[in-house]
Amino acid sequence: MTEAASTAPPSDSPDTTAGTSPLNNARPVYPPDMEEENIEGRVTIACDVETTGMTSNCSVQSVQGGQSFAQAALDYVHKARYRPASKNGVPVKELHKVYVIRFRLDD
Repeated sequence: MTEAASTAPPSDSPDTTAGTSPLNNARPVYPPDMEEENIEGRVTIACDVETTGMTSNCSVQSVQGGQSFAQAALDYVHKARYRPASKNGVPVKELHKVYVIRFRLDD
């Protein structure tokens, strides 16, 4: 008899799967200096996601490609609105949600 691994979080843990993409169609702005130089980038940012879906306490964890990408990524996560985590159907603050923002010239 085989047992399938459960991917559902335990009932006492918040559901944090909902806040992965913005609800308000916010898009990162490609830094013009990087676009001119044909440079692509990737930024990892950790933010708290408030019960309102707004981000707070954002900090850059890593940057590839240049610091212009870091600022563009921070601007983006501040504009974006996410579905908050929930616990028993009630919105809760999620700490240190990690977002990876990729800047690609073909996008």
